[in-house]
Amino acid sequence: MKYFFITGTSRGTGKALAKTLLIKNNVKVIGISRNCTISNTNYEHLYLDLSKVSDVSEFSFPEFSDAEEIVLINNAGVMSEIKRIGQQKNKNIINDYNVNIVSPSILTNSFIKKYQNYTNKRIILNISSGAGRHTIDAWSVYCASKSALDMFSENINVEQSFFPEKNRIKIFSVAPGVIETSMQEQIRNTSEKFFSEVKKFLNLKNEGQLSSPEETAKKLLYITENPDNFKDVILDVRKF
Repeated sequence: MKYFFITGTSRGTGKALAKTLLIKNNVKVIGISRNCTISNTNYEHLYLDLSKVSDVSEFSFPEFSDAEEIVLINNAGVMSEIKRIGQQKNKNIINDYNVNIVSPSILTNSFIKKYQNYTNKRIILNISSGAGRHTIDAWSVYCASKSALDMFSENINVEQSFFPEKNRIKIFSVAPGVIETSMQEQIRNTSEKFFSEVKKFLNLKNEGQLSSPEETAKKLLYITENPDNFKDVILDVRKF
């Protein structure tokens, strides 16, 4: 059996990832989010709010005796406010760091702690963003948290090199491109007063340059299916 733990499965890319996997045989998906919107005999839902790190800390990954493959996809991400620093609510800054980097770090730590000594195929796929690789006006918290996710992933890759090859866990941090999700709607509906680049994102929509969650899911899963094809930790789906 192949086991996939995916955060943020209630909508968008996370839901598309789960539904794409559930078409396949011999796959079980464990979704991690606040809401369940998938019904399938091979889908199990874990109701967990990633902004509540104390709850995330209490979660432990199960033992498996029949696992051919175990994958963690840290997909969930949030941008509560599109405003410059000095205009944001402190509670939203805390919320976004918790969801975007603190909880993925805790889940990754728990995953490695549980499965380091396994010898089957094990992969961690962190869904990062091109926003973590350059600055964007009014996205400071989002950019910083995604940049942190990239560095976190690269560092883990170095740490894994100290384990026997049979026990190593593969890790990638992937920018998924610009996807038509609720976050994109939020971006397009932001006033230019708060976000100087809003016209750029309106144009992406009007020119049909946004990827669908389903297209993106297939590209992301290609990485988990063919991890040996990728030597770098930091990836961008628009480059393959």
